[in-house]
Amino acid sequence: MITICEELGIISRMDVTVKNEDSREYDMMSCTDYYNYYGGLIVASKTVRGTLPFAMMGDSADPKRVKMRTTFEEAKHVLRSRLTNPKWLESMMRHGYKGAGDISHMMDVVLGWDATAEVIDDWMYDRIAQKYVLDDKIAQWMKEVNPYARQNKLDKLLEAISRGMWQADDDMTEKLQEEYLDMEGQIEEIME
Repeated sequence: MITICEELGIISRMDVTVKNEDSREYDMMSCTDYYNYYGGLIVASKTVRGTLPFAMMGDSADPKRVKMRTTFEEAKHVLRSRLTNPKWLESMMRHGYKGAGDISHMMDVVLGWDATAEVIDDWMYDRIAQKYVLDDKIAQWMKEVNPYARQNKLDKLLEAISRGMWQADDDMTEKLQEEYLDMEGQIEEIME
């Protein structure tokens, strides 16, 4: 049985963390489990050591072509290849209410990764906001099929700003606040 003091000693000596995946069917932004345990390990190390460890993500889906990326590189890769990919978004839209819910859940995961491993840059939040919240076509679709999902995305983006995780400019912050208030009013009408 390892004591808490021994665990802290192990964590304090941790210079590198590695999480390997053997499938591309899911990625670090697929579910909360990834940042719960791997992001949790990263933030525990930072808490004890005072600095983030060198954190890596392995991709051994093809054992002949194993790839290693830092968690920062992997987050950027997933954002570009899936989360802001028009083909992925179109496929989610075909699923209506459920697709909008899955898109909304993705924002929870993005925020969780940034809170634990600090892997989301300002430009990434900006791209997500532009793609999912400020794009008229997507905004209208989400309002129609799942307004609660849209409200959650807006809420998480505003939370990232209020927690200092995203240094959004004043114009972006104001747009998001206006969209949130508008969405809140629409949901109140639905509830009545």
